[in-house]
Amino acid sequence: MSLPGIAADPAGGSVESARGLAAFFRSRAESERVRSTSAVRALTALNPVTAQSVDALRPRITLLSDRLTRTADAADTAAGILDDYADALADLALRADLALTRAQDDYAAIWSRRAEALNATSEGLVGWSLGWDDVLPSWLYLDDASYLRRWQGAIDEYRSSRAHYNALHDEREELDRRTADRLSGISLVAELTHDGAVGLGGVAASAALWAGDTDALTAAQIAGLGDPALVRRVWDSLDEGDRRRLTEADPQIIGNLDGLPIAARVAANRISIEREIAARQAEIDRLEGLRDQAHASAYHSESGIDRVYDDLVAEQQTLIDYYRGLLDQKVYWTDRDGTQRLDTGARVVVFDPSRGAIATYHGALDPATGDIPSWVVNVAISVPGTGSNITDFGDARAADLARAAGASTAVFQWAGGEFPQSIPEAMSTSYSHDLGPRLRDFAAGVQVSTPATLTVLGHSYGGAVVGLAEKAGLSADRVLYVAAAGMGDGVQGVADFPNTSDVPHYAMMSRNDLVVGLIQANESDPIALHGQTTLHADGVTRLETGRIVDSDMDSAHIEDYNVPGNGTPSSIDSHSSLYTVGSTAFDNMVAVITGGQAEVYAESQTIVTVSGPVVIDGLDRDDYTPTYITVSGG
Repeated sequence: MSLPGIAADPAGGSVESARGLAAFFRSRAESERVRSTSAVRALTALNPVTAQSVDALRPRITLLSDRLTRTADAADTAAGILDDYADALADLALRADLALTRAQDDYAAIWSRRAEALNATSEGLVGWSLGWDDVLPSWLYLDDASYLRRWQGAIDEYRSSRAHYNALHDEREELDRRTADRLSGISLVAELTHDGAVGLGGVAASAALWAGDTDALTAAQIAGLGDPALVRRVWDSLDEGDRRRLTEADPQIIGNLDGLPIAARVAANRISIEREIAARQAEIDRLEGLRDQAHASAYHSESGIDRVYDDLVAEQQTLIDYYRGLLDQKVYWTDRDGTQRLDTGARVVVFDPSRGAIATYHGALDPATGDIPSWVVNVAISVPGTGSNITDFGDARAADLARAAGASTAVFQWAGGEFPQSIPEAMSTSYSHDLGPRLRDFAAGVQVSTPATLTVLGHSYGGAVVGLAEKAGLSADRVLYVAAAGMGDGVQGVADFPNTSDVPHYAMMSRNDLVVGLIQANESDPIALHGQTTLHADGVTRLETGRIVDSDMDSAHIEDYNVPGNGTPSSIDSHSSLYTVGSTAFDNMVAVITGGQAEVYAESQTIVTVSGPVVIDGLDRDDYTPTYITVSGG
């Protein structure tokens, strides 16, 4: 029944969502107290020790324990506030339901009293001119006037019950304001932002969301939540209209927001790509206008300015052509039942030209969730190396890996920021320091269902990026360094990784790789420019790369490092030829991603002769036979 003058539900919003947010903070409080207890135990263990270095640690540990305790207290306070809010919202919902029922009954009574006062004939003659809140004038009414009084009384009763229901909106607004004030007033709320937890703006945004004020919710507020799991919880609580509004209003944020479903990010990034094409075209129009103005200048004939503008226009056109290629790209994937599917448009899950950031997804999508299907059991994130940029970031390599690994595997190709574009630039560690935390956050937002595994692999400079992501707290089931520059600036070994120190690590590098091979350290001095070398690190298993499959020679295996004239990659090419489909190295990548059988690196052998020691490569040894291991992890 539609009731006149009745406002929207004053108890709109999800009580369970509010309780879920409270549970998030309560879990954070418990985690911080456990860390605080560990710090106190460490301090206690140091009490008998007298050393200058230990004395310097004591105050730091004390401060750490105090900070963790204060963070836990703040999280508990936030949880309590949100529980109070949920309780008040549940009570308000109950009272709103009762008030609405009363208003509905009172409104129905109006029509009952009206029917009592007017017979069918009168209704037909004068009823059409009467609104729901009008009563027939007494001078026109020839029957008992008490019918009119009861009729008017019913109208007054409805107005009263309607006012009571609508007044609950004021109570709701006060509840929302008071809750937001209480959350904003939590002392040490900055502690809650530590290590990627929810920031102050995110807490206030969450309160507004659970208050049901989704019309005022912005993409920036959701991004302010910080935690990918919480971002996903918020997104899932919204209806399609809210999601569409947020996407259209700020596709740049939505398309790059870790934690959102793949389909949502792809849809947002498609809008961003279309807008970027329009912006590049506008820039071409501007440049061509400037060139036309230059034509009128006497200086034009001697300046060669046409060539300058032509080059600038060509740069913009190159971007336009690439972006249009993304929109038109044919994407092939295999469904669970083996059916081959074809979509139009790359699955772009990161797109930010201002940061040089791009990433794509290759694999199946769940039509219901818009994310990785539960039947996909292998997920990988592939990170490229030097020379990668927004128009050239190895997308085809990820597609090859996904295709070779099969329908139950999905692969992301991730270049989430600016990479070095030359060997001299690759000597700098600043790029990897910037990219490492971004990779950590991106991986945290990937929805991997149990018991699926997540493998992260980094090629060349990307290996150092992966290592610094691990150092920053990356979580993964397996890690593979592919011709890596190192494990990351300052990294001494897998023990430096808080969440991946106990997961399987693998590495591979061609024997004649001169791109990063020359900067690798050795076993006696393993720390180099980009940290610990992956080839000699404890806890890292080196895999074989030394053969490629030549389909023109009946799939005969040809050594790829010292056989001239047989299509052998050069010492430079061998750095990237690892991704040759069908090669030993490529097959090993697939094995690591899927948990299959991988060929272990064949160690060299030193033989002492009369002329001195001779090193025989592992693949050249007379007793060489491939050795395989089952990839572990997950």
